[in-house]
Amino acid sequence: MKRFLLLLISVWVADTAYSQQWIDKKYTYDSTYNVPYGTAVNFNGGIDTLKMDIYSPRCNDPQQISRRPLLLVIHGGAFLEGSKNEASVTYLSKEFAKRGYVTANINYRLGFVTDDTAHTCNYPNYSCVFAADTAEWYRAYYRGIQDAKGALRYLINRNQQYRIDTSNVFVMGESAGAFIALGVALMDTLIEKPSPTGAIAPAANPHPSALTCSYNVGKVFSQPNVLRPDLGSIDGSIEPTTIRYTIKGVGNMYGAMLTDLLQYRKANTVAPAIYSFHQPCDPVVPIDQGNVYQYLNWCFTNGYGCFGISRTPVVKGSRAFSNLNSANNYGYTIQNNFTATNFPFSYLIGPGSCLDQVNNPCHAYDNFVLRENNLATFFAGYVSTFPVCDTGNITVNVPPAAGSEFALQVFPNPFHEVLEADFRHHTDATYRLTDISGREVATGILRPGRNRINLPPVLPQGAYLLQVATAGGQTLVKRVIH
Repeated sequence: MKRFLLLLISVWVADTAYSQQWIDKKYTYDSTYNVPYGTAVNFNGGIDTLKMDIYSPRCNDPQQISRRPLLLVIHGGAFLEGSKNEASVTYLSKEFAKRGYVTANINYRLGFVTDDTAHTCNYPNYSCVFAADTAEWYRAYYRGIQDAKGALRYLINRNQQYRIDTSNVFVMGESAGAFIALGVALMDTLIEKPSPTGAIAPAANPHPSALTCSYNVGKVFSQPNVLRPDLGSIDGSIEPTTIRYTIKGVGNMYGAMLTDLLQYRKANTVAPAIYSFHQPCDPVVPIDQGNVYQYLNWCFTNGYGCFGISRTPVVKGSRAFSNLNSANNYGYTIQNNFTATNFPFSYLIGPGSCLDQVNNPCHAYDNFVLRENNLATFFAGYVSTFPVCDTGNITVNVPPAAGSEFALQVFPNPFHEVLEADFRHHTDATYRLTDISGREVATGILRPGRNRINLPPVLPQGAYLLQVATAGGQTLVKRVIH
């Protein structure tokens, strides 16, 4: 019993150290920029080439590199603008690479068909956010989800190259990027495909005043309208894969859902944990259920002398879908970090008022570093692989009798299809291979000399403990990476 307790304590200490590993920043990283991961048809029928930047933690000894968790970072911009070069997403990508994640930030298809009416207002890009109809918001959102899923599969298909642990995948995004991140993790059944993403009636060409919008520049519009065909499957067509992977967590930074994506879940899948940061005074994406630009429209009509932006969709903000999860017992783990300031319905006075948000925007982080560290701490609780540059051992070794050799080497480590052990002892021993939660996946006998460990036909990638015990009560534990 004493030896058993010692083993449990050692594993607990190691597990605690593993969690801290994914919070501490201790790695340098290699950067690869503008990697094409696929092509796709844009809102106007043209072809966009999509690219990503990849950051990989670096080890001084390549033999020590274990598999690493993967984090996909997705920029915001109302599905209309923005890029992977946004300062906040490149910063987050680099900071999580320093924590040991393989990270990638991506470009995805932008733009929708604007309406055919001239809009004027003393506000930047005012005419660019008037969609032909509400369906255009759904279609832009859906294209982003398809692209991000394709980017994820691109990396999964190259998991050997980047040493990615496919059972430890995370996605996060800001604003529109958070909508997409939630869709990547949660839109996994056909019933969740939004109906406006099927084939619908063509839309009239945009008004000339909208042709200077960034997503329209260089586009040639067919006459007399823009065709809107079926957008295809919820997964898109970029980088098909047969490799199984598990999305463990989602970072939702002031995003929302267009539909209830928590209700349906693909059979035999893990429900990803969700971290949400949102401010109640957000004028762009409501924290509760409401229209996109809900409070911004109040500012337009009560101070800017403009009329509100029309045809925006009703969304389920961070607090709204968290409440849905609780009310319906959907079973998702959601951690909410919400600030306290509500929208004051004032143009001039108070925190969160229209003019206050010029310098203190509520559709943004209140404290960027705090929220970054909160997200890292949240994700760390779900990472189940070992430190990036450490494939050493957890050793719980009861001293052997004098003159009795007891040694164990395992190889290769990390392993793929075969795991062998070189066992040095004068008698046989038993072994158990468990995952880090303690679930047994293999057992057997080790004889003095070289042995092959019996592995199940299907073994998920991740971290495992090989526990060896002799009849004399000596115990040793090795951690191995698959």
